[in-house]
Amino acid sequence: MNPTIMANWFDRYSRTHFHDWTVSQLNLQPYQHVLEVGCGSGQLLAIVARTLRIGFLAGIESSIPLYQQAYRRNKAFIHQQFIQLHLGELHELPYPAHYFHTIYKSGVHSPGKNGIHSPGKNAVTECLRLASLLRSGGRLVWLSQAATYRKQEDLRTEAARLQAACLTAGLTDIRTSYRDFPSGPGMAVTGIKPDADLWIDPEPNRAINNRLLNPKPHFISKIARMQM
Repeated sequence: MNPTIMANWFDRYSRTHFHDWTVSQLNLQPYQHVLEVGCGSGQLLAIVARTLRIGFLAGIESSIPLYQQAYRRNKAFIHQQFIQLHLGELHELPYPAHYFHTIYKSGVHSPGKNGIHSPGKNAVTECLRLASLLRSGGRLVWLSQAATYRKQEDLRTEAARLQAACLTAGLTDIRTSYRDFPSGPGMAVTGIKPDADLWIDPEPNRAINNRLLNPKPHFISKIARMQM
């Protein structure tokens, strides 16, 4: 068999198992409001959308090419107003505090790099921001695989750093799960937001970015539209 074809098959096989495990870590209910941070090409977004039935799913992506792929892959859900896609950065999300039941971030996380797809040095800042968007009892889940790191020990180091970030953000019941996949072990760090009287919003006076509020089921910038 062609080595390239074999490698592609192996990648799809491993990714499918990782996505299935990711969904199991989210503990989704059909009615929930869910956010995927760094939704990439929208593969996992589509899987989560099929799990929810009467809820709402939002995704944000900072890369225009990946956003375009996610839009095309999930066009049916978007037109049904079931998915809302955003092109931009995390701080630009228009949703009010306490809006989501579950927020997750899954995929390739490269140590030492910042940005929406990797916690990097901004893990605490991101946790604080995302925690403010969670409802009481909501869960924040970070997921990754060891194959994206230079060595397996980096995965546990990253897990420890994410645990500390969740603690700083005021989340509780923090746990870490590991599972082996064909391409390497996976990691999931989960934190739960406590009741409102036990958690103080770190950004109580933040203004909602009305520029990104869109009554239509999808949002796309002029730059992205020109490149579609």
